Amino acid sequence: MKILSLTTAGLLALTPAAAAQATTPPPLPTWLKLSASSGHPGENVSLTVACEGEASPVTTKTLRVTVPLDRNAEGHQPWAFFGESVVAAVAPGTYPVSVRCAGETLTSRFTVLAAKPRFGQVKVVPHSAPRTGDGSAA
Repeated sequence: MKILSLTTAGLLALTPAAAAQATTPPPLPTWLKLSASSGHPGENVSLTVACEGEASPVTTKTLRVTVPLDRNAEGHQPWAFFGESVVAAVAPGTYPVSVRCAGETLTSRFTVLAAKPRFGQVKVVPHSAPRTGDGSAA
């Protein structure tokens, strides 16, 4: 009889509610990751968001989104969103980059560096015509 009582007690402990609690995994962490923490205007920055629910569009003054956040088309990493952006031409400094996931705001910081001078670009623009003389000394 003792064996039957222990078996019955064990089965009662595994009611559907108890079994569901025992097998439900904890929620995945949520985060926002940028492929770089700083960059010059015009450079590319990839974005990854870990979010089991829906993610809002990215909000920032720093990055111009070129490919909006979306899940992988082949179903890889179904908990993640991926996007692409370009560093905007804004004043150098550190700016927030945010996205909302399941009612939670995820924020990362991005530093815009001074624009790189272009090759062949004149650093000082001349103010007047060149002083070559009027030709009378020749």
